[in-house]
Parts: sequence; structure tokens; C-alpha cells
Amino acid sequence: MSKRVVVLQVIRETMKLLAAILFIMAAGAGSYHQILMQKKSDLPQKPLPEVVQMEMKLPEVEEIPEEQEVHIIEPDIEEEDRMAELEMMAICVEAEAGNQDLTGKRMVADVILNRMDDPDFPDSIREVITQKYAFSSYWDGGMDRVVEPSEETFQAVQMELEQRSWPELLFFTAGEWPKYGTPWKQVGDHYFATK
Repeated sequence: MSKRVVVLQVIRETMKLLAAILFIMAAGAGSYHQILMQKKSDLPQKPLPEVVQMEMKLPEVEEIPEEQEVHIIEPDIEEEDRMAELEMMAICVEAEAGNQDLTGKRMVADVILNRMDDPDFPDSIREVITQKYAFSSYWDGGMDRVVEPSEETFQAVQMELEQRSWPELLFFTAGEWPKYGTPWKQVGDHYFATK
């Protein structure tokens, strides 16, 4: 069954439920109004009329012919996964280096990409970022606080995806030299190290 048919069925069922709720609300409001009117009136009370159940008919929706069904093919799923990883990378770079200049952001992006290519680290962006204690912003909630990466952060990630400027960088920390690797250079608040 195609996505469109499933969506149309969900819409149809939702409309039926909405119609039933609206009918119940209308019937309840009408009954409540009659009760109020009867209490105000000194006239003898008349029994309330029975509520007649009404059925709402929705227009029929044609099913999509087989040749028009939407099929998700494997490359689409792979492309979605890749885009999700790149977005995660941009969020991580923003959380780790949002207060740094373009160069500092590019260097953090390179650390992620270089680790992904290094045999001593995981093989995907997601696994590199979520590796235990690898990026503090993932573990302390800093990435969760990023509403949206800046244009400069997206630019930094894009630039390093096209061509890595510092292929040897694997470690960085803020405020002091990393405990791992060989100290290389301080850029902004970050201290970078190679293998």
C-alpha cells in the first residue's frame, strides 16, 4: 500500500472521528440549552426530544493506480541518512565552536571527518560524534540547545567536505591541550592535536 493511500485512509478516519466529536458536542450543547431554558421557565417541563444519530458521509477517495504508487528506493534512504548525519555534524560544530571564527569551525569539522577516516575511530559521522565522551557537547546536552547552526557553520562544514584543510587533526579541547595526541596549535579557545 502506498504512502498516499495510507495517508488518505488516516485522513478519512480522522474526519470521521472529528465529525462524531462535533456531533456529540452539538447534541450536548443543545441538550444543555434546553435544560437551562426549562429551569428558567415556570411552564410544565416537556421531555427532551431524543437525539437522532446522524452519519456524515465523506467523499470516496480513489486508490492510486499501481503504476502511480510511491516507492522508496534504497538510494533515497541512503541520501536521507547522509543528510541527517551532515545536519548532526553541523549541530555538533555549532555546539563545540559556535563562538569561534570560520577557521576554528572548519578545524572542528575536520576533527570529525578525520576521525571517521582513521582506523582507530568509528566509521560514520554519527558514530564519531556519539562515541563515549568524544564530543562534550553531545554528552552534556550542548547539541540539544542548538536551535539551528549558523550560516558560517554550514559554510565551514561544506568547505571541509569539499576539501579537508587539516587532515592530520584528531583531537581538540577548550582551554588546555588535549590529553591525547601530539599538541599542534591553539586557534581561538581551542587547542588542537594530531595523532
